[in-house]
Amino acid sequence: MANVTGALVAKSLVLVAKKVEQNKDYLCELDGEVGDGDHGVSMTIGMRAVSRAAKDLPSNCTPSEAFQSAADAYADEVGATIGPLYEAAFAAAAEVVKGKQNLNEITDWANVYRAMADAIQKLGKAQLGDKTLLDAFYPAIDHIQALAAKGGNLEAALLSTAERALKAAKDTRNLVPQKGRASRLGDRAKGHQDAGATSLAVVLKGFADGVKKG
Repeated sequence: MANVTGALVAKSLVLVAKKVEQNKDYLCELDGEVGDGDHGVSMTIGMRAVSRAAKDLPSNCTPSEAFQSAADAYADEVGATIGPLYEAAFAAAAEVVKGKQNLNEITDWANVYRAMADAIQKLGKAQLGDKTLLDAFYPAIDHIQALAAKGGNLEAALLSTAERALKAAKDTRNLVPQKGRASRLGDRAKGHQDAGATSLAVVLKGFADGVKKG
């Protein structure tokens, strides 16, 4: 199993950025169905900045420093609504792993994901069921916390957690948005998959693949 040092977290952030960019057009397409169609662009701008910052980190950086570099990158680069949310999320991740030299346990990542989601919820005020990225994040967190209680392989846990997030993102088609531009459509937005929930699933898959590559 990989030793998830700060350097590996940094490498994983680079991979997250690559996966987001690979899905840019798809995310814009999803967003264009109910919003202004720029979610993939905003996420890509932010994650490109995250990638640059991660590549500049020293090899002996801590996990906290890697996550904080991502928060700072989003703060500097993204003015769209999603920017402050991911800034807050990565800053919360940095705080919750302070003092740790590695994140080798499933519990470590359950704590990271919970801190990120709670920071997003606190800032954005969305609730479960509002058709936002939290509708993918919280089911994924419930999943990884259950796995943490059982114990097992970290790489497999991160992968199945990303898969759970993607399933939950697809399930947002059944929800009526309560936040953002899409909320003005009301019931007409049903049947459309939320772009933010989908990009969150992409982010979690990037972390899973990054840790697996080690």
